[in-house]
Amino acid sequence: MNRVFITGATGFTGIHACEYYNKMGFEVYAAVRSQTHPIKEVRSVHCDLMDAEAMKALLKTIQPHLILHFAAQNHSGRSWTEPLSTLNTNVIGTLNLLEAVKGAAPYARTLITGSVIEYDPCHSNEPNHPYGLSKYIQVLLSTSWSTFYDLDIRVAKTSNLIGPGHSNGICSLLAQKCVQYRKGGGEGFHFHNILDHRDFLDVRDAVKAYDCILQKGGKNETYVVASGKSHRFIDMAKDLKKLTQSDIPLTTEYFYHSPSVHYVNDKLTNLLWEQTFSMNQSLEDIVKYYENQ
Repeated sequence: MNRVFITGATGFTGIHACEYYNKMGFEVYAAVRSQTHPIKEVRSVHCDLMDAEAMKALLKTIQPHLILHFAAQNHSGRSWTEPLSTLNTNVIGTLNLLEAVKGAAPYARTLITGSVIEYDPCHSNEPNHPYGLSKYIQVLLSTSWSTFYDLDIRVAKTSNLIGPGHSNGICSLLAQKCVQYRKGGGEGFHFHNILDHRDFLDVRDAVKAYDCILQKGGKNETYVVASGKSHRFIDMAKDLKKLTQSDIPLTTEYFYHSPSVHYVNDKLTNLLWEQTFSMNQSLEDIVKYYENQ
């Protein structure tokens, strides 16, 4: 039976990935810190990405065929107040994993998840925030280790993931607030700029994309995992208010038209990946999740 090792396994994407590979018949090893993974068929293994030797020993024991690395500090806003922990988690944690792969599982196909908003020195003179810098370094290390040590590493630069499950993403936060407000509790919701655009992709489509990259993609290749469509916050907010039948008040710090975003995912679609969840379906499933909490 094929074995898959997943870091960040109790996070939003990690839980969906564990469920996906469990249904696919893989022996799933979920990296956890203390808790047991919520999917009972999944094997929970204690993992500390800051402990390089322990990581190496763990991979030597598991001998995974596939590795998906989701463990990260993924909040750009928090990176301003916690730059050191952001860099430690996203850079040193990834480097420890890469070293463990090199020493204990050099034949494993490894997926590193970057971000479409990471710092791009080819198009910008200055990093956008500590988070963007950390993801740039993470990807640079991953592609370098793949080249230096002939490791089978692939990189996925991912957009904003949405869908059912606990998430700190803006769609989930607003849906939760809408449900609470309709039930008579909570306050309004505040945007930095309600006319901002984002590329939203359902996490379930993203997980299928990650598997497609691992199964069909190329060694040391980078793929954009995104819908390729731009959505305004204000339109998403209107849809969520309608779906939850909530009249929650919305406020915004700024009200200016930002340019739409467009990420080219041609390399991914060339692997025959297709998006299956529409924006509306994703929002409906998010609302159902919070309605049932």
